[in-house]
Amino acid sequence: MRHIGHLNKRFIPLALGSALLIAGCSSTPEKVAQSTQENRPPIKKQMETQVTPEHKLLEAKKVWQQRRDKLSRDTLLLDATALYLDQDDILLAQQVLLELKQDGIEPRLHDRFALLLAEAYINNDNADPVKLHALLEGLSTSTAKQAEIQTRLFAKQGMWADAANSVLNTTQSEKDKVDQAWSWIKQLDDQALLKADKQFPALRPFIALRNLTKQYAESAAQLRQGIRQFQLSYPGHMLATYLPEDIEKAKQISAPALKEVAVLLPLSGRLASTGEAVKDGMMSAYYQQLSTQQDTDSLPALRFIDTVGKSPEALIEALGEAKFMVGPLLKETVEDLVPLLPTGVNMLALNRVEEEIASSSVQVNSPLKGASKAVVSELETTALTEVRYFALAPEDEAEQLAQFIFEKGLRAPIVVASQSSLYTRMHDAFKDRWYQLHRQRGTKAHVTTVTFNDSASLREGITQALDVAQSNQRINQIEYMVNEDVYNMPRSRRDIDAIVGFASPQDTELLNPIIEASLNPYDGKQVPVYATSRSMDYDSGKNQWRDLQNVRFIDMPWMMPSHQWPRLAEETKAVWPTRTTMQNRLFAFGVDAYNLLPQLGILTVLPYLEFHGLTGDLRLSEKGEVTRHLPQAVIRNERVQMLTE
Repeated sequence: MRHIGHLNKRFIPLALGSALLIAGCSSTPEKVAQSTQENRPPIKKQMETQVTPEHKLLEAKKVWQQRRDKLSRDTLLLDATALYLDQDDILLAQQVLLELKQDGIEPRLHDRFALLLAEAYINNDNADPVKLHALLEGLSTSTAKQAEIQTRLFAKQGMWADAANSVLNTTQSEKDKVDQAWSWIKQLDDQALLKADKQFPALRPFIALRNLTKQYAESAAQLRQGIRQFQLSYPGHMLATYLPEDIEKAKQISAPALKEVAVLLPLSGRLASTGEAVKDGMMSAYYQQLSTQQDTDSLPALRFIDTVGKSPEALIEALGEAKFMVGPLLKETVEDLVPLLPTGVNMLALNRVEEEIASSSVQVNSPLKGASKAVVSELETTALTEVRYFALAPEDEAEQLAQFIFEKGLRAPIVVASQSSLYTRMHDAFKDRWYQLHRQRGTKAHVTTVTFNDSASLREGITQALDVAQSNQRINQIEYMVNEDVYNMPRSRRDIDAIVGFASPQDTELLNPIIEASLNPYDGKQVPVYATSRSMDYDSGKNQWRDLQNVRFIDMPWMMPSHQWPRLAEETKAVWPTRTTMQNRLFAFGVDAYNLLPQLGILTVLPYLEFHGLTGDLRLSEKGEVTRHLPQAVIRNERVQMLTE
């Protein structure tokens, strides 16, 4: 038993009494005069209104003393264990099981013993999940209790497909099975879905339903028709009878009536070029829709409002009768407007606000979250104000890098960050996510931080973090002691497995050569360097790519080579040939802001769905924030090459 988990030996009196009782069961009683079967006194059954584990232990002792019936005794001891588990006396349950193990379990009770053992240790942090799984898989027959424990164990480990498959074999109601399995299916990425489809045939209807919602996400009518067809294709299946709650809500969504959209941007003053780039993106998306839409009357009227020099009250008044608004762009303006929004006006803000403001702006009486019978427009309602937040948040990129590096199995990164406010925020976001991932996995986080404000402090910080300065010092000490030159190269730390840079494009061009010069080429170890889009400037020419050789980074799909919008890229290049990297990103931001409007309803109801935009794969979080997942690339031979890992 001790191979499964560390057993606490500090028994409370009741536990000690239980242990002594079991010991009494297993000891050989003193010889007494043999009696015939007829003269053997009957075992009195407990007539208590509530049977306790102690009752079972006493019965086990009597059975052993009177009949030496090991099967009956062990059955009663397992009954006691089950009762201890029912009342959450885990330590006492573990003690009974330990005594049984040491005394030898009756073979016919092995399956039940293994089930109770797994249940007793499932929440023990020191228990080995692999050995618990082995216990359950070694049973001679499959039972609903086995499926229940396996489901809990799989869910605890984050093995969502296994948990979903296992819950279908429990005794839960069909509706509960659907709700639980669907909640786990929604957490699988595309690769995990493909694997689950091959591995677990019972999950194929759930996977088909999720793929269907993804296929028809952009058309409310096609989505409803697809769901109806799905139910006809699986007659008698639990999903045909009990659709998940969010799918029922998705069926009710209809296309929003976007008659007029007010767009609030800074179109004058120092931020005029920023606002104009976003506006150009929105207009480009509008004209693209115009060229493909048969019914042009269904297109919204776009009305642009300059936010510069206007009070929040004046901006609200400028909305007029518009029920949909995009913007504003500045965080402080968003914070000022959210509390003043008239009832029924829906906002897609182009920035984020503090969490307490965001939480108060998503109404709890949203029909997308509640009622199920009336057909609900995606956004428009006369009695509701909805606010969603879409921002090019640098923190999102930092968190994505932390997630990616962690999933690759890298555990000892150096984080190099400029001391400016932007890169400090990114550094903090990376570390917060890094520590969170380690807490979830139960491992210790290691990270080395280097901050700098100029090239000298950058070089000094890198060499110290890599232990190169200490290595040089040791070489000098040896030369002094032996009074001759030591032909050796300084060695860098060998535990470092990644370097993450949060710095401007100019500083990153300096960072990479310093790192290469500081790493000992004879170590034979490649330490990857990672960066974000904030370290990339596509206007600097080939010299930049030469200095960034082998740097891996994430950026918008729109900025990557071989993206899916070549015609749009050619048109924008012809119209705006001198646009900067940042202006190109803001243009993509505007395109996605316009195209997101009709998708916000379905993304709210089915948050596992993604909208594939120019700025990334977009999802909507529970806080109403649009989050972006960006593709990866690497600089090789002075060119940007896409990565698929």
